[in-house]
Amino acid sequence: MQVTELPINSLINSYRPKAIANPTLSTLIAELGVECQRAIALVHQLQLPNLSDRQKVDVLAELNASIIHLQSHCDDDLQDLIADELESVIPS
Repeated sequence: MQVTELPINSLINSYRPKAIANPTLSTLIAELGVECQRAIALVHQLQLPNLSDRQKVDVLAELNASIIHLQSHCDDDLQDLIADELESVIPS
């Protein structure tokens, strides 16, 4: 199965953290987990022997897109939501 064939939307719920009450943060963390798994799967594909040049190009292009998605996903808004969650858990 190609990584692009993974049913990403159906994986979101399996990555949704149960301990996070904020639904936005929970969804963002779940999406982050899915995208990290996607990147790991692509790295593993690059470890396969005998990849054709075309396969290598496809995997590298998908990995590049995944990295860009991860960079854009981990923005100030996510960091602020995590900081808010930490403040709600750790007493002042």
